[in-house]
Amino acid sequence: MLSLGERVKRYLTFASGIFECIGFAGAIFGWASLVFVLKEEGYFRNLCISPHNASEPGGSNGTVDCYLQDERFALIFTMASFMDSFTTLPGGYIFDRFGTMPAQFMAM
Repeated sequence: MLSLGERVKRYLTFASGIFECIGFAGAIFGWASLVFVLKEEGYFRNLCISPHNASEPGGSNGTVDCYLQDERFALIFTMASFMDSFTTLPGGYIFDRFGTMPAQFMAM
């Protein structure tokens, strides 16, 4: 039978794990949907190139070329994925050595 302190510790650990998943994991795993929203909000819109005359491709119909914006979003995703993978080794060591709570605080 667990003491009251142990039960409270388990519930708090569970609650903080749920908070971490809701708050942080969605940014990586839901990136495709997030990019759509960020484009609608105008993030990195200054990187889009609009042709000034009709002789350029897309100039006659008013389309805008946003390949630099797409490259910036791809760079952010690549860096976030790399850091997620890179911190797994030290995070696993801290988890094995010190337990769940210190590993969660390091992850946050």
